[in-house]
Amino acid sequence: MAFPEFTRGLHDIGNGHFAFLQPDGGWGWNNTGLITDGDQTLLVDTMYDERLTGDMLDEVQRRLGITAKDIDRVVNTHANGDHTYGNRCVCHAEIITSRASADEFDALTPATMLGIMAHATG
Repeated sequence: MAFPEFTRGLHDIGNGHFAFLQPDGGWGWNNTGLITDGDQTLLVDTMYDERLTGDMLDEVQRRLGITAKDIDRVVNTHANGDHTYGNRCVCHAEIITSRASADEFDALTPATMLGIMAHATG
């Protein structure tokens, strides 16, 4: 299987699997996955914030006809904000994560991330 070109947007990678890519892939520019099977949908991670997540969901709706409310489940692979801060855009969905990640959600708040970024950029 060929990998999609690393361009921004939704890429069909076959068999109901899609990747939403965000070049350059650096700090805060995570990618997400969408898996569809009939009327079931699973989103793998959300974006760094609600605006980016909304942009991704808008493209999914435009291209696939799947709305945010159609997403049944979200798997958060880990608690970093670039994978979870968009969860409110799919708040009706079941959120699946590990216990360790769930425990991090309260500790790794947006305010904490802003502090980390302020120290990182000087």
